[in-house]
Amino acid sequence: MKTNKKILIFLTGVLLLAGCQKKNQSDEYVIVEPLRKGDYGYLLPYESNSTSVIHNKYQSNKKDTYFMGEQALELAKSYFDSGSVYVREGNVLESNELERFDANYRGLGLLKFKTDYNPEGLNPEKGNYVPSGSGVDMYNAILVSDVYETDFVNENGEYVGFQFTIVLNETVSYRDAKKNADGSVATDSNGNVILEGESKSMKLSDDQLYNYGSIEAGQRLVNYLRNNHPEVGNLPIHVLLYKTTSSGSKTSGVFIGQSYVTNRSSTSYDRIRQEWVFAPSDRLSTLNSVLAGQMTAVKNALFEHFPNEVGYYGRVFFQNDLVSKVEIEISLIGKTYVEVQSLIQYMATQAPTISENKTELSIHIKSDGEIMAIIHRDFGSNDVIVTLG
Repeated sequence: MKTNKKILIFLTGVLLLAGCQKKNQSDEYVIVEPLRKGDYGYLLPYESNSTSVIHNKYQSNKKDTYFMGEQALELAKSYFDSGSVYVREGNVLESNELERFDANYRGLGLLKFKTDYNPEGLNPEKGNYVPSGSGVDMYNAILVSDVYETDFVNENGEYVGFQFTIVLNETVSYRDAKKNADGSVATDSNGNVILEGESKSMKLSDDQLYNYGSIEAGQRLVNYLRNNHPEVGNLPIHVLLYKTTSSGSKTSGVFIGQSYVTNRSSTSYDRIRQEWVFAPSDRLSTLNSVLAGQMTAVKNALFEHFPNEVGYYGRVFFQNDLVSKVEIEISLIGKTYVEVQSLIQYMATQAPTISENKTELSIHIKSDGEIMAIIHRDFGSNDVIVTLG
């Protein structure tokens, strides 16, 4: 009964908070206040953007989209005051600015290669190579896969700043140059490098992606925005560098760098050190042996009391080598109500065991693929909230 009461209180609070909305002075916009203290509010009506088509086309990992947006706004709080600034969907860039083709089907736009006919391209200059760091010259390497935008406005819908996330591929597609008999690079009659037809792929390090994003792509993006969008003008731009993971990955990508630009160009970037780690794993034990022990204890206790057909999967998010978030997924093929409910309630009692750094904790319990319950605790809190599916 105590758990049920807590659920009802929590849900009632959400409904009350959801009702905290107000009109601005001109009644043109509706302000939706944040559900959690310190988060951003939003300005309605919601306006979609044509860039969503491009995002869907190049999205490599479905886990990225929500996590990237959530973390981007957390990072923005250092520059845009969540108490006085509101968030709107990005509506400066349009889809044809990210990608389009001319009459000769040459790629144009920010997501294409930089060329004499496409100087704003954020990817490396076509026909040139990017050194892999392991002796491979990567021609026509596709490092930038997408650009996401978030706008910051006041209560009257007036721009106060912008956030642009440059999505960088961890696994980079590239082509080899054809070689002459003497091993030199083959070129055509115009001096252009002749490339092999087959595309290859290779992983680049965070340092390589950070260097390219901060020196090349980030600078070009800011210059393009300043020169082509009067609404951006000299307002501040928060540029983020995000490394995405491959489509088969069970973790989200991470942010690797940022710059807060208040002038015509970005001159300084800061490294961001984030990492997702599986649990259990040797890497987790290396980064935080205390948390690794806590999670192993919970896993062992779960299997002791529910030995049949129960799956356990965990991952941990680190920022600057400190635990920030723990996510656990428990799956079973529930045969009876008692089996499922007893597991839910047992995991609720085990949740306080995972307490290192007062980390945020989310436990998703599934039966036959359907979410039966979510057990959640906010960062720094002792309150465990159970929401039944």
